[in-house]
This record gives sequence, structure tokens and C-alpha cells, in this order.
Amino acid sequence: LYSVAMAELVPAPFSDLVTRLYLEPQRNDALFELPRRKWYLPPDDEPDFSVRFCGRRAGNPSGPAAGPHTQMAQNLLLSYAAGARILELKTVQVLDELDIPRPCIDMASVGYNVEWSQELRIEQSLREYVAGWYLIHIFRHAHPAVGDRLAGPAGDFLFDISVGYDLKGIRSEKVTGFLRQMRDAGPIIDTLRAEVPRRFKAARELELPTCLAGSITLSTFHGCPADEIQAICEYLIGELDFDVIVKMNPPTLGRERLEHLLYDVLGYHELRVNPQAYQSVIGFDDAVALCRHLTRFAAERGRVAGFKFSNTLEVLNHRDRFPSDQKVMYLSGQPLHVITMALTDAFRQAVGPDVPISFSAGIDAHNFPLAVACGFVPVTACSDLLRPGGYARLGSYLAALRKAMQQVGARTIEEYIVRAAETWGMPESDEATERRSDGGKGAGSRDKGQGAREMRKPFPHSHVPTFPPSHEPPAGGGWPPSQPGAAGPQQTAQGRGTRDEGRGAVGADAVRRAALHNTSIVAALARQDPRYRADANRREPRKIDSHLTVFDCITCDKCLPVCPNAANFTYPTPKVAFEYHDLRIEPDGSWSWTGPARRFAIERERQIACYADFCNECGNCDTFCPEYGGPYIEKPSFHGGRASFERAAPRDGFYVERAGSIERIAGRLRGRFCVLQRDAGAGTLTLDDGCVRVTF
Repeated sequence: LYSVAMAELVPAPFSDLVTRLYLEPQRNDALFELPRRKWYLPPDDEPDFSVRFCGRRAGNPSGPAAGPHTQMAQNLLLSYAAGARILELKTVQVLDELDIPRPCIDMASVGYNVEWSQELRIEQSLREYVAGWYLIHIFRHAHPAVGDRLAGPAGDFLFDISVGYDLKGIRSEKVTGFLRQMRDAGPIIDTLRAEVPRRFKAARELELPTCLAGSITLSTFHGCPADEIQAICEYLIGELDFDVIVKMNPPTLGRERLEHLLYDVLGYHELRVNPQAYQSVIGFDDAVALCRHLTRFAAERGRVAGFKFSNTLEVLNHRDRFPSDQKVMYLSGQPLHVITMALTDAFRQAVGPDVPISFSAGIDAHNFPLAVACGFVPVTACSDLLRPGGYARLGSYLAALRKAMQQVGARTIEEYIVRAAETWGMPESDEATERRSDGGKGAGSRDKGQGAREMRKPFPHSHVPTFPPSHEPPAGGGWPPSQPGAAGPQQTAQGRGTRDEGRGAVGADAVRRAALHNTSIVAALARQDPRYRADANRREPRKIDSHLTVFDCITCDKCLPVCPNAANFTYPTPKVAFEYHDLRIEPDGSWSWTGPARRFAIERERQIACYADFCNECGNCDTFCPEYGGPYIEKPSFHGGRASFERAAPRDGFYVERAGSIERIAGRLRGRFCVLQRDAGAGTLTLDDGCVRVTF
């Protein structure tokens, strides 16, 4: 079922968002439908999860990837409340009026989508990001139980900007102006401050930082060549003074190796990689050369250059979820994890352990601790957060990491990286690793031609490392206990910043060597793990023999958390049952009853509706609803006001307004405009459907 026109997101007034932040937890014990019990509050014995990203500290390395979970203000608040501490904002570009097919997300098995940039105008995105920043700070102060537990490092969080896709667009005043305002958002914060309802005085008077971000992740999707990537990074680093992370693409691995993994190892024979993706992507050797240049260029200017793995994989549309004219869709989830880990390992072996690496590809609670053991910062998720549980799944990532760290006796992330490597048999010294760590030689000093020859080879199965007989592959990210790490000054895996003394420090060189070693191990484990293979990922969510109706569903609540924008919500319904007859009115005014008596009943105490302004008809709630029809299609859609209701025409929907003693609910039902008006002073109800007007 496809929309007659693209549904548009409508940002909510900041006053409404603040009001919900304060009142919804009091009334519903939830925050934008995220139950209080799902808020992330670290236990007293929590290990130190804090990391440094581009020189700034965050409470842990987890967060939502740039995508549907980071484009609206309430999304950013939900991410933080659920435990995210590094939030990758959705990619913005100069072309900010895109026509995106609906539905645009297919999470029935692995993951596919057909969206690739922000759905808001740039000025709207800027406001949403600043509003989300403000809401997170209010959240920490509005709920004392939260603020007290997050007063230390566990509460520190960062925003990471994402932009694309060409130099001309990024140099435009539209994008450059956006970036400058992200560095100094004071005027926008002041505007929002004035919109906070006066009854929330503490929120109006709250002081908060005006610099939202100091780092940018550059998306190189859609055919951005190596020389243009370099020019963009030099502009962002040299002229705008940002740290820059370059986002890589899976085909950089090379066609032979990528398709060996996709077909021979994982068994996804139904997929066909878009042939153009291999021609438009930056090659592996060019990526290594780019890394050498950018790390030097950034270091000379006191900035950081790093790399992120990876974008989604372009495949040909072979399913019936998206419109037939949509030739390409973007693969994510389980198969992408294996491919991206292989690319990350190959790249890291070529450039050495000193280059900062962030990771986002098929991350879930099972592999999150493994990715953290590789020293990746941040480790972000998207596809997994679109599954039942939604944002709350982030808490299971941190629980799995806690367990893994406890199993190896680590109190900090750096200790954890080293002790995981010891468990996996890292030797006392590794001359090759030391050479790659040598500051005089620089990252990626091996022969360029040799790197190209190795990249053309498929993965020999005999080279896949396995656990020694005494060690089993990690279940849920855990390892057997191992010996303590070496003592010494402690830094992060990316070599930036120090920790307090007396907290179980390990040497920075040991951390870097361990991260490099672990990357190869984790990449091999992913290739071996049957959970990523096609046979394990063909089942789709089960449907029952039932169809949704406006006032009746099983109210399983699965559609609430799978919506990244918190569009679906519950409302109380009285249990009622009555019989009625249809009434026929003739043009001359005569009337008659028609047909037998009919029965209407509402048998459940609450039902589900959709807040239309937050719904972009992505279709994800339909995927996981056990009944047929789709909540975003069948359930009543309420708009925030008349303006968004009129813009959404001709879609069905409703809005409510009040003026003095008059209350009105207006809407379109099967395309016909209807109004139900209550006059409290006169004690009347009037229904007008454009054909008949009835007063009760």
C-alpha cells in the first residue's frame, strides 16, 4: 500500500516537547512512550564505560547511528534516556527537499531501506538538533533520580554531525551556515528558552553549553571520489576547524572478497549488489592513501581525522515492500556486519592501530561487546533499534558489555580491550604491530602494491583464526577470566586523554596493539558465526488471522517502540457495547431505519493511535504488528493543528482545537471532511459531514 504523496515530518513546538518531558512521566510513568523502567540508570557497581571521541569524553561508546533515530528532537531525548552517549545526527545535505518512497523501511528479515538523507529542511534539522540538546539537559535536571545517577562520567554525552555528499554542497552557505551554528547555537537556544512554558521555571533558567559538536562524520555515499573526499575534509578541518571522520562504503573491500562473503560464506544468494556501487566507490588503496594524508593534515592543525565503517550496501530491489520503480535499496543488519568487519580489519591492518575507527553495521547486544573490544568509538546501531523494544534495546548492549568486562576482571574500557586480547592469545610482542605503531613510519607504511594484491584474494578458510580448545567463542560478548593487564599510564584505544590514577591503568601502546589484534579475531568470529548467515535470517514476523480496525486491536504495543519518532501512542477507552440501526434520510426530509440492528463494542481499556506529525509512513510498525492492515494506515491519525492537517491532504486524519466554550474535532474520513463540535455553553453537539448536519 503506497501513499498518494510523501508523508512529511512536522517538528513539534518546543513548548509541547518540554511539557511532555515533565508531565508524561508523572501521568504515564513513561517518556514519549518509553517506560521509566527502560530508562538507563547505571547500577552502583557499573564499570567505567567512559571513552573519548575526538578528544571529548562520553559516558559510554554506544548510540544511534545517523538515521531515523536522530533526526527529530524527541528521538535524541529517547536515545539518551535509553543509554546512548554518542549520538550521530542524521546526515544533512544541500538538497533538503527529497522525494522518498513510502514505505521506506523493510525490517522483516535483515534490513533494507530507501532513504539516504534528512527528511527535514536544513533549518528544521538545525532546530531539532538544538531542541534535542536542550531536552537532554532538561531531562537530567527535571527528574532527580536520573540526574543524581548521571552526575558523573556516565551522563556525559556528545553529538556528532553528519554531512554529505559533495564539496560544492558542503561549501554552500546553506550547509556551512548550519555547521557554524552547530558550533555556536546560543541564539537558537535563547529562542527555545523563550518558548519554555513559564511554569517550568527551572528549564527556562537552565544554563547549557552552546557548542553542540566539534566533529563531523562525512558520508561518502553516492559516488564521492577520493580527490573530492580529500578536498571536503581539508575544508572541514582546515577552514572550519572540525575533527572529521570519513564514512567508508562496503564495496571498498573489492567485489571478489565482498561477494565471497555474501554468497559463499553467508549464503545470501537472493541478493545482487548494485554493479554501479563497485565503480563509484573509493578503492581500497586510495582509501589507505587518503588515510595517510588526512591523518597528517589533521595532526598538523591540532585536529583528528578518523574513519567510520560503514555505510549500507547497495543491492537491487528484489522484494515487494518498496515501489517497483525503486531499482536499488540499501542493505543493513546481519550480513552487513560480517562484510564491514572484514573491511575494517583489512583497513586497520593496512593503516595501523593509531587511526581512530568508529563502527556501525549490524550492531546488537550480542556483538556490541566484541566491537568495543576492538577499540571502536563510537559503536552505533540502527537496524537493531528498529526491532521490537526500540530504543530500550540499548540497555541490553550495556548489560552485555558489563558482563563481558566482569568476566575478564576489567574496570575500564582500556583494561577490557587488553584483557580480551590476552584471552584471545595476543603474544607478548608483535614486531609487525610495533612497526605500524611507529610514529616515524606513519600509518599504512606497507607496500601499496602488496595491499592491492592481498585485497584481491578471497578469504582462505585455513586462515580464519579459531579459539583454542580451552576457549569457546563468546556468547553474548563474554570471555573466560584472564590475567590482569599491565600497569602503567592509561589512555584510550585511540590514544587521547588520560584517566585518574589508581583505577587499574594499562599502557597506551598495549591498548593499541590489543585493539588491532582483537579486530582480526572479531572479524573472523563474525565469519564463523551462523547467526549472521542467510538460513538464520529468513523468518519474518508472524501475523495472526486478524485485521486491525480503528477501535480494536490486540494492543500488544509492539508498534510503539519500533517507531523511531514516537508517533504511535496509547489512549484510554471506556468499555462500551451497544446496538444501533442505520438511518436513511431522503431529500424531502423523510427518514427510515435500514437493515437489521448492528452491534458496536470496545472491549479493551486502551487503544492505539498515531500522532501524524511524527509519522513519515516508513511502514516499520506494519512490519511488526501481528495483525494485518498497518497501524499507520488503520489507526486514527491526529495532527498537531490545522496547518499540518491541511498540508497532509488528501490523507485521512484529525485535529482538535478549542476556542472559549467551543471544542471541535475535525477530520477527513475516506477523503470527506467532517466536523464534530461541542458547545459547552449551549449543551449541544453538532456533526457536519458536508452533506448532512445533525445537532444533538
